[in-house]
Amino acid sequence: MLPGNKTLGALLVLLLLRFIPCYSQQHDTSFYSIIMTGYNKGSVKIVQKGPGSFERWYQYNDRGRGDSLHSIYREDEEGFPVYLHVEGKDYFKKEVAEDFSLDNGNAQWKNSAEQETRKVNGKAFYISLLTNGGNIIKALASNNNKIQLLPFGEATMEIVNEHTVGTGAAARKLRLCGISGLNSVPDYYWADAQHNIFGITSEWFSIVPKGYEKYVPELIKVQQKIEDSRNYRLARELPEKVNGNILIKDVTLFDAVQAQTLPHTDVLISKGRILEVSSGKPITAPAARIIDGRGHTLIPGLWDMHVHFSEGIDGLLHLAAGVTHVRDMGNDTSLLTFRNQINRGQLIGPRIEVLSGLIDRAGPLSAPTGALINNPEEGKKAVKMFADKGYQQIKLYSSMKPEWVKPLIAEARKYHLRVCGHIPAYMTASQAIAAGYDEITHMNMLLLNFFGDTVDTRTPQRFLILAEKATTLDLNSQEVKALLQLMKTRNIASDPTLVAFEPMYTARDGKLEEKNEHIVAHMPVQIQRQLRAGGGGLPVPPGKDTLYRQAFGVFLQFTKLLYDNGIRIVAGTDGTPGFDMYRELELYVKAGIPPAKVLQLATYGTAVYTGKSRELGSIAAGKVADMVLIGGDPAVNISDVRRTRLVIKDGVIYDPAKLYKALAIQPF
Repeated sequence: MLPGNKTLGALLVLLLLRFIPCYSQQHDTSFYSIIMTGYNKGSVKIVQKGPGSFERWYQYNDRGRGDSLHSIYREDEEGFPVYLHVEGKDYFKKEVAEDFSLDNGNAQWKNSAEQETRKVNGKAFYISLLTNGGNIIKALASNNNKIQLLPFGEATMEIVNEHTVGTGAAARKLRLCGISGLNSVPDYYWADAQHNIFGITSEWFSIVPKGYEKYVPELIKVQQKIEDSRNYRLARELPEKVNGNILIKDVTLFDAVQAQTLPHTDVLISKGRILEVSSGKPITAPAARIIDGRGHTLIPGLWDMHVHFSEGIDGLLHLAAGVTHVRDMGNDTSLLTFRNQINRGQLIGPRIEVLSGLIDRAGPLSAPTGALINNPEEGKKAVKMFADKGYQQIKLYSSMKPEWVKPLIAEARKYHLRVCGHIPAYMTASQAIAAGYDEITHMNMLLLNFFGDTVDTRTPQRFLILAEKATTLDLNSQEVKALLQLMKTRNIASDPTLVAFEPMYTARDGKLEEKNEHIVAHMPVQIQRQLRAGGGGLPVPPGKDTLYRQAFGVFLQFTKLLYDNGIRIVAGTDGTPGFDMYRELELYVKAGIPPAKVLQLATYGTAVYTGKSRELGSIAAGKVADMVLIGGDPAVNISDVRRTRLVIKDGVIYDPAKLYKALAIQPF
């Protein structure tokens, strides 16, 4: 989804949105619609004040969150920004502002993280941390499709396709422009022959002129063909398919069933299966590919149990990090296509083992994807639809009426579907469990149980109440013990997604988040800058910095309580593929869970939970060859899990360094 904290996935979206449509030469005032997964969620208004002078209002509503920005900007005759003033609120409604000016070669800019002055020789396009002024398409077209960027970097452009939308006087002949140098992969913008930006389109987030909303699916389809071409090429070039046996020699094997390591182990793989595992006695069988495992640990492939899978970078990032299996927790109709393409080897990515059909009540704060219903009967039809498509579980969301929960769960049981999700507004976790939930999604949904059933969990109150009150919770109280006992008795699992909450409560402007310290220097330069700028968390009132940080500490403490009470934890991220999985596991250890047990719950434990432990989850003869070679020993130091050296999925070898390079990320 469109996360507000600074996950890499969010940054790829946010950098794209810096160039929201600039202007139309036909009108002094232009209006644009913001479309999220097919629903109109916001608008852009642009007023041309004079030649090269504009004023813009930009806002959207994503479940009570979303940017609201007012900007005034001027550009030169080639589209380069010479003045920009932005003010407003960010995704979590924190006050933000930014200023930029370029006069006689002197550039100055100030934002929440930077205040710089620089002499500029020639042309350079300033990249705002909030929303850009200027027209980057025009600037590139005026300079042989290559320009310098401020504060650093360069951008290039290629026209990759043309397409016409509309009819008669409303017809617009558009060019699809691919811009490289901003993100890990090219960004695509639709523009006209005069280089005016028409809009951006994707399955999740699109901006197009008002009146052209119905053409979004058509434009997405055209753009998708270009993106597919690149993705299919990578799927042909990057995997290493060995014609013969693969032998990993003298490696330390992580026995995920027992949560212990076995030194001096050989593993023989043949035709995608583990043929033999031998500890202490070398395997002498011939092999076409021999891998030296000395100084390394071999672990089963990791499972990320909370993703919203997107084609493109997601699959590469997951596999590069050793995540070979995922559970999708709500997506659009393309998910089944992606799953099938991955299984056929047309796309690089983890196996999408579990599909969750997301259902929410239609309304202004409803989920940005899934089935939106108006009554229980529509909900029952949605349950059947997901069951017919092969989904294994239903995920209920925050706008659901509490009285609808029980009948929808009853319907899910008819099709042998599990039920998980958010706790609906004005309901508690205990009530949801009593109604039949199998799993609670997100740690905040558990903690809110202790603050009554008057919380509107559709809104950011589901985060803010805990920021203010989590530290008042007595974790030794009878109320807490009662919930833990209820979860244990009913065999309720928790999907805490701690990594999704850490930046909400601890991220601060101008400070690099701890989770990004390991990766920032490896990122493309524009993403490096965004990460180093920090921010992206909840607005912190004066004097409450420590309180908000301590609130996240309660999330960690409650996670340890779950573990101590024998309640199943499933490791999921709801964030940046791969990198956030590392951090999620580190946070479990920070909470007090032993590293070996953390590895176990993210591998074998998940395979057991999903009913797939006969084939997956541990490295044993007869099972699918699904494993990760790690530099170091993550069973002792969980952060060693970041040191992926080789990934094997279904017997196919992937080199993480090559996967990262395909995304303009320097290998680790």
